[in-house]
Amino acid sequence: MESISELLPTQSTRRSVKKRSILIYQGEVPRQAYIVLSGVFKAYRLGNFGEEQIVGFRTKGDMFPETWIFGKTSSALYYYEALEDSEVLTVEKPVLLDLIESTPDLKQHVFDYVINSYTGLLMQITSLEQSRAAEKLLLMMYYLMFRYGKETSPGVYNVNLRLTHTTLGSLMGLTRETTTMELGRLKRHKIITYDSKGFVIYRRELERRLGDESFSSIRLQGPTLA
Repeated sequence: MESISELLPTQSTRRSVKKRSILIYQGEVPRQAYIVLSGVFKAYRLGNFGEEQIVGFRTKGDMFPETWIFGKTSSALYYYEALEDSEVLTVEKPVLLDLIESTPDLKQHVFDYVINSYTGLLMQITSLEQSRAAEKLLLMMYYLMFRYGKETSPGVYNVNLRLTHTTLGSLMGLTRETTTMELGRLKRHKIITYDSKGFVIYRRELERRLGDESFSSIRLQGPTLA
């Protein structure tokens, strides 16, 4: 099936976005919808004391801001900031919605994409509900593997997100120091390896450490829109 970026060549605009550029501000009424062609954006809000609270990431094939696009909010709930040099497709919301509605295959594809995102969010919430940092990180690794991972060999997943320990800690509500300590523990147990380019996650070892077979049937490679 053709992607949205292929179906909208004359009704959309490609735009390069520099690292640390903010495309949308919390509370802003967006002028356009965005589809990520390359790179990574973080979605976050600012708390009452100005602290950054990361809620997730948007990578290749993701669209944002979803709640505004589908008419659930009149403004953006979060900031959307580029974590690295990126490229997006911009399109007017009515054009995007008309295309989805008039293209049955694309409509089904968007439905699958939304369900995939919803499943990932449930896993993220499960991680945040844990009281111990070790369990938070184990489940967050599973979420990252499910939502952003690519299987490069049987049971081995690359997550190409350039996340600092501070950013990852913010995603879980943990300090940088605690995050660093727990990442080191997972590395020693050969559950993950990581460097400045991202993570390598070993699914079998991760599931063994979790001791929970309920996640083992999840299909990891979900649909993208770009």
